[in-house]
Amino acid sequence: MRILSAVYVADDGIKKELILRDITSFIYEDQLKGKLYCPSENCKARISYSRGKKAHFRTWRMDEHSNECIFRFDRIALNTGVNTTETINVEIPYSRKQKALQEAFRIMNLSEEERAAQSSNTDSKPRSRERVITRSKKSVTGMQMVLFDGEEYDHQLLKPRTYIWKRLVDEITLKDIGEIRLVMGNVVSVRKIGEVAELVVEHNNQSIKVVFEEAFIAERLNSSYLNKFWTIERLMKETGNVQFTGIGDIRKKSVVEVPELVIYHGSDFKVNNIDMSSLAVQFVRRNFEEEQDSS
Repeated sequence: MRILSAVYVADDGIKKELILRDITSFIYEDQLKGKLYCPSENCKARISYSRGKKAHFRTWRMDEHSNECIFRFDRIALNTGVNTTETINVEIPYSRKQKALQEAFRIMNLSEEERAAQSSNTDSKPRSRERVITRSKKSVTGMQMVLFDGEEYDHQLLKPRTYIWKRLVDEITLKDIGEIRLVMGNVVSVRKIGEVAELVVEHNNQSIKVVFEEAFIAERLNSSYLNKFWTIERLMKETGNVQFTGIGDIRKKSVVEVPELVIYHGSDFKVNNIDMSSLAVQFVRRNFEEEQDSS
């Protein structure tokens, strides 16, 4: 999740929350470096400032956020054979996620003949996989999975993750648990929970829960998606079939429970290939036009 502010703690203990426009590279190096902390309550992780092509905050190298912090992430050990303290971020660019969602919707609507032809064509060609590239003669000990659309690569260690594995709900296996996946299926229920909701998505009688947790609500970029889940219910009533495509973390709390897809950003999922915020605008406009026609 993008860090949008940091708390400056002066030598005398006085605290002040700063945003990006409050800081320049000179001010950071001269006064603030090592004195910026996570804005979440009770989190002691330090924050650093990077100017780059686009100024941004990031977690101080190797610092850990508290368990309750919305900015907490897990570092995943890599078996690279060489020890170093550097950490690499793997990011899925926004444009790639949007393209993948479009591709997924197209795949869901292929005929059986088209699907078989595509599968045959894919199987006949060798598949190349992009690898994470690190600096020469160095490896990394950790990896931070990043789902937001960033622009600045952290000391050339932030590499784009360009391929997103797609899964129909009934294709999800234990190997997918704990991984980022693009999940496809049909929405069968919407249960509102405050500003968000819990969706149940199915395919071939297999289901997955789609959840939007505190991190989703806290992310300022998601404000236009909050309290908009009624649009999915209305779409279900009007069309009878709502196709879901969404990118997030797959998890499973226990063997007996269905897996969950955790969505972190409103732009990371679509219903019938429509962004939910845009769908709300369409419905509001339609309501207005209907009221005008009736008056």
